[in-house]
Amino acid sequence: MLAALLVAGGVVGGILLGGWLGLGVGAALVLGGYYFLGLAFGGQHGWREVFQEFFNL
Repeated sequence: MLAALLVAGGVVGGILLGGWLGLGVGAALVLGGYYFLGLAFGGQHGWREVFQEFFNL
């Protein structure tokens, strides 16, 4: 639940702030949400999936 709220909050917050600040804040919140989603579904090493997906490694 926390992960979904972080992702949604990151998107909405980024749009409301706008500009580069909105992009940075939105990306940080969305990455935090993806981190918790990775832990929930990927287990202990789920954070690796987040970074691989985000940075396309």
